[in-house]
Amino acid sequence: MQKGWRLGFGIIALLMSGSAWADAIDGTWCADKDHRQITIQGASASFPGGQKISGDYTRHSFLYEVPPPLAQAGQKIDMRLMGETVLRAITISADGQTRSEPEIWRRCEQTS
Repeated sequence: MQKGWRLGFGIIALLMSGSAWADAIDGTWCADKDHRQITIQGASASFPGGQKISGDYTRHSFLYEVPPPLAQAGQKIDMRLMGETVLRAITISADGQTRSEPEIWRRCEQTS
């Protein structure tokens, strides 16, 4: 009886750990509004033109300062995972006083 219980518990733990991996912010994201892209991999991110940035990373969020020469240079972007395929981004002014309305980003479709 003990072996069966341990096996069942092990299978449940394995299944639960697999589903937890699916909800990380890492990956390539596309803005709904204008199709901008960003690829997040841990504390590093890159844009399609090859520009790389660093930010504050957690499994479910990424905060970075927009680098020059981009139009929003100096502002901060706070990205928060809202589900496996959706994140919400808020732009914070350089002085930290103003926040934009939330913007929706989705995981970019994979093409092969």
